[in-house]
Amino acid sequence: MKSKEFYKTTAWKWFSRYTLLYYSTDGAVQCATSGRWYNCNNRNMHCGHLIKVFETGGKTNFATAFDFRNVLPQCHQDNVYKGGNELKMLDAVEKVHGTGTYQELRKKARMPFRLDKLTLKEISDEYRIKFNELTKTKGNPYK
Repeated sequence: MKSKEFYKTTAWKWFSRYTLLYYSTDGAVQCATSGRWYNCNNRNMHCGHLIKVFETGGKTNFATAFDFRNVLPQCHQDNVYKGGNELKMLDAVEKVHGTGTYQELRKKARMPFRLDKLTLKEISDEYRIKFNELTKTKGNPYK
């Protein structure tokens, strides 16, 4: 699976929407690395990965792609133009999820994991349900 295909999957849609809404306050979410605030549904707000899904040389880390501990809200500028601002992202992930999270994710990233259609459907269904449950308390900024 190529990068463009991955980020267009329904699984990624629901996972990223759930993540941004989870970290939101009144429909706004703060970039974990720059501190800038954006609305959840703003195109400049992404779900940034600490351990990248697609690395240079064709290596993929699908095992950690949908691991909630591996992503935090991140603005477009830091996620794309600053390469994920990795040192600040590492600090933010360890602060939110606990010391040692990065080492656990690195181990998990080395595990073989295949994203087939069934797995993507299961992930999509899981996070769509979680998102819809979360909208009951936080509202739905994607309407």
